[in-house]
Parts: sequence; structure tokens; C-alpha cells
Amino acid sequence: MGNKSLTVLIISWLMAFGSVGQTVKTELTIKDVSGKSIRPFSKTKPSVLIFTTYDCPVANKMAPEIRHIASNYKDKINFLLVYADPDTSPNELATHRKDFGLNEITSILDAKHTLVKATGAEITPEAVIIKKGKVLYRGRINNFYEDFGKPRRVITQHDLRDAIAAILSGKKVPQPRGECIGCYIPKLK
Repeated sequence: MGNKSLTVLIISWLMAFGSVGQTVKTELTIKDVSGKSIRPFSKTKPSVLIFTTYDCPVANKMAPEIRHIASNYKDKINFLLVYADPDTSPNELATHRKDFGLNEITSILDAKHTLVKATGAEITPEAVIIKKGKVLYRGRINNFYEDFGKPRRVITQHDLRDAIAAILSGKKVPQPRGECIGCYIPKLK
């Protein structure tokens, strides 16, 4: 590995872990996709935010895992799906949620990047766990992708599940074992 590659790798890791430990405003109120005002950060239980876009193939491949995790932890975790592309139309959002079976998960269109900025999310799919106003985890869901366009046959690391399990059992939260692979969150215009 050359010096340039090593530098890029180190910067990527620092960026990925840079927001862990930061605080976020828990009093924030935002509208979900149905227009209902909600508080994305629960005062009583951890909140898991999954950042996605309707057109990211990597995020779309993670939909079954996202549904599985949300279903398994629905009573213990405040789970939110955050659509991070400000240009997403209501029709695109509704179609995506229906096509990928995501209607049971509270969803938000973060058109002003309020949650993107609050958490430091950069990639879709990317997970962020916040408890009592503190970012405890920010990273990948699992290691399904070893690189963009290179899925694994077998998932061997379940980073988000491991982080949730640690938080619920009061243990130290493990950091992701690899970088997020996916699509960059579109910039605001």
C-alpha cells in the first residue's frame, strides 16, 4: 500500500469515527413522510437512524436487513429511516417504501439535511445510534459489501446488530469494523 493510499484510508477512518461521542439536540421536532410531527430522538430509548436514498443500489440491497433489524428491536429502539436526498419527490418516496417493504418503519425526508448535519452521516446506507443526546455508533449495517459493486456471498459481520445488542445490555459499543460502502448523500443546492 503506497503512502497516498494509506493517507486516504486513515482519513476515511477518522471521518467515520469523528462524530461518535458528539452530542445532538434531542428536542428536535421534524415531520415524518405522512406529515406528522415527531421527535426523532427518544428520551427513553436509543434511536437508530438509517440514512438512505431511493436510488442507491447498495442501500436497496440492505432493505431486507433493515426490515429485519427494525422488526426485531421495535419495542426497544426508536427506529427511523431517513431519506437524505432533498430532491426526492413524494411519489418516489412512497413507491420506494412500498416496493422495498419499508412502510412499517417511520420515515423522514430530510430535505434540509437537519439530521444529516446533526449526525455527520455521509453515505447511504449508514446507521447512527443516539442515546440520551449522544452519538454512540455511526457506521455500516454489516459487511455485505466488501467494496462498491462487490457483494459477499455470506455476511460475516453484523456491525449494527452488534452495536444495538451492546447498547441494550449496557456494554461498550463496538465501532464498525469497516467503512460504509454505498452512495454519497447528495449535497444541498
